[in-house]
Amino acid sequence: VATLNKEDSAMKRFVVVLSIVSILCAFFVAQTYAIPKAGLILNYTFDSSTISGDKVKDLSGLGNDGTINGGGKAVDGAMQFDGKAVYVASPALDIRVAKKSYTAIGWFKTDTAKNGQLWMWGDNGVTGKSSGAEGPVGWRASSGNFAASFYSTAHQYAEAKQTYADNKLHCVAQVCNEDVGSLYVDGAKIATAIAGYVYAAKPFFLIGTRTKNSGNDIDDIEYFIGYIDQVAIYNIALGDKDIQDIASEVTAVNSSSKIAIAWGEIKR
Repeated sequence: VATLNKEDSAMKRFVVVLSIVSILCAFFVAQTYAIPKAGLILNYTFDSSTISGDKVKDLSGLGNDGTINGGGKAVDGAMQFDGKAVYVASPALDIRVAKKSYTAIGWFKTDTAKNGQLWMWGDNGVTGKSSGAEGPVGWRASSGNFAASFYSTAHQYAEAKQTYADNKLHCVAQVCNEDVGSLYVDGAKIATAIAGYVYAAKPFFLIGTRTKNSGNDIDDIEYFIGYIDQVAIYNIALGDKDIQDIASEVTAVNSSSKIAIAWGEIKR
């Protein structure tokens, strides 16, 4: 009888533990893609189910599917950039023409601070071919620090005091709220700058490369090396709370510098 009771008790403990693990897994999976929908005009998750050949599906519902150039491949649900030829180009987007405000947000992972841009805006979908180009997010050549650039009569920089090139996943947001541009990293507002540039025609959004060598302190290097995931663009300026919520979803599954559950491991 004693043996049966011990086995029964052990089985109960196992069921309880299994139930807790199942609840936690369900929570993380449900939270992974819970991004705000208001104002969303582009969303590339880079999951394998959204990629067909050289096309990545836009999950915003607006049909802004992207083109993968340079033979780029998704690795465990994130796009891998080789620093040589890989980039992703959006079509011309209905944004930043009549209104100044926007948000570009995504996740990156790299161990290279002397690096190309995470993304940049321009008037052409081919790397280096834009005439009107600005707004790169990446590393300043002068300081080496991570920064988001904006434009208002000249290049302006919302600059962090570090590189974030630590081989860990980071959430970055470039936010323009009328004439004020902000850089967010991992949900925190790091710095601000003067902003307010609008395009004469619908702009393109290039991921992993520059739209032009514009004289900006961030666009010296042509291509990014590392991983980029879950890119979203809004035609509004997201608030602090929205950005904090988006960043915290990744943080919840990113313990020990490793993505788990639905995100998959990007790189150790």
